[in-house]
Amino acid sequence: MPLQSQSTNHSPPQGQGVSGLGFCYEGVFHGHVIETLLRWVENMLDARDHSKGPKKRAFRCAVEVIQNLAKHGRQGKLACTTDGDGAFLITSLNAVNETQRAVLQNALKESNRLPLADLREQRLAKLAHGSRTEKGGAGLGLLDLRTCSEDGVYTEFIPCEDNQTMFLLRVKVHLKS
Repeated sequence: MPLQSQSTNHSPPQGQGVSGLGFCYEGVFHGHVIETLLRWVENMLDARDHSKGPKKRAFRCAVEVIQNLAKHGRQGKLACTTDGDGAFLITSLNAVNETQRAVLQNALKESNRLPLADLREQRLAKLAHGSRTEKGGAGLGLLDLRTCSEDGVYTEFIPCEDNQTMFLLRVKVHLKS
């Protein structure tokens, strides 16, 4: 459901699919939409009675997923919710072409190359010595998602028509310490 409001009030509106349990959004990811989505995530996490650390990790994951949609997809779907165990789930879905799919597959392969314990060192090395990507990032998105979610990242490529593929990204962050 696309956001219609141009207001600067970032409180979750009534009837827009937002509740303490979660929200869904489908549309374009830019400017005020991103700010509103992040406010919704923040409100959702603030409503949880969990320690600050896991909430902070969950918010970092949400920021990364939303930034990826804004940079690479521009349009797609985002859902944030909690599961029965109280874990925070962030799910995105967007169309990619064959070139984007190949880039994503390489990035996934690279991010899964090392065990989780070694990822922090690789991330720091990339920050210190890595080059910037075409989109301006340091190529740390998937590394950050794996680290912050403690390896709770799931991806899937779903073939579609016209040489398009839907890229599904799901991140699960346990909120209980």
